[in-house]
Amino acid sequence: MKTTTIRDNRDDAGRDLDARILAHMDAQADDSAFDRLAVDVYAYQFERNAPYRRFCERLGTDPSRASSWRDVPAIAAGSFGDARLACFPPDRAALSYVSSGTTASGARASRHDLDAAELYDAALASQYRTLVMPDVLVLPHVFLAPAFPDAPTSSLSYMLSAIDLRFGAAGGGFFVRAGALDFVGLRAALSTEHPCVVFGTAFSFVHLAEQFQATRTRWSLPPGSRVVETGGFKSKSREITRDELYASFDELLGVPPDMCVSEYGMCELGSQWYDANLADICAGRDPRRHVKIGPHWTRTLIVDPVTALPLTSGETGLLQIFDLSNRGSVAAVLTGDLARERDGGIEILGRHPGAPPKGCSIAADESLRGLSS
Repeated sequence: MKTTTIRDNRDDAGRDLDARILAHMDAQADDSAFDRLAVDVYAYQFERNAPYRRFCERLGTDPSRASSWRDVPAIAAGSFGDARLACFPPDRAALSYVSSGTTASGARASRHDLDAAELYDAALASQYRTLVMPDVLVLPHVFLAPAFPDAPTSSLSYMLSAIDLRFGAAGGGFFVRAGALDFVGLRAALSTEHPCVVFGTAFSFVHLAEQFQATRTRWSLPPGSRVVETGGFKSKSREITRDELYASFDELLGVPPDMCVSEYGMCELGSQWYDANLADICAGRDPRRHVKIGPHWTRTLIVDPVTALPLTSGETGLLQIFDLSNRGSVAAVLTGDLARERDGGIEILGRHPGAPPKGCSIAADESLRGLSS
């Protein structure tokens, strides 16, 4: 980070396992190698993560019964708000992410502790390069979010600050400060002759669009510019469709839909998924719109919301993820999001009706009530 040094509090076993995971990230090894590593991660977490071990024991299973990542019990993402799911004591937490879970539904905010940042940094950099910046090394990044030093428990702010460090160029910056959008600074940043990336939550873009419309502002960002949005399309106060949001990117920023991608991530996971369309276009392929591609160190299942059994390809169910970059917590996580497999990736279809709303877009909608002029 530019302004923050993240401690490395791993023990020898965690550091050795991370080295193997990093090697797998670089090598993109085959399925059998992934399964061996997944079972070793499961054994590590079963031994060191007491709440997760009790959960597995209640299911009547343990690592001796596992031969594949599919045999690893998945814990609900909401459980990160019910217990501390970490493989190390609290005093060894180097990063602590806290979600924006809603309390109105009775859900508690999730907490995800990391004992080091190495895996998280490697995971986010690889995916971002592959799916957002496949054609260029650096670009100015305009972030509609606070920087990590201003939001030290936000996984999104950490991710964006790390992206800025790795992929950012002069002319960008962070334009949410003290819970308000710095519209004056943002106008200066968007008045550029060079391509740039505008990155924000879905509802930070909604607030920006409202300000643009109130001031009759329009931009036509240079060709090669792109938009990345994250978070859901539903807040506590209103809803917006994906088509409406992407139409605003074209109308107000001059960035066509094929240069706009959506990111899927969560406080409880170390990896991110991005839409495939921009990378497809850069590679000369027909764009797969609204299809999210995950990294090769993850696996996904679509499962029945009632039985948790895998569904056939194309059916809609809950998204279950196995993420090797979650070495320090729980690698197998059952989300509250509905999805289906499509065109070599997954399509996110929204929250399950029984899952409480959560995510960085809710936080943005709450914090950006007041806009600076």
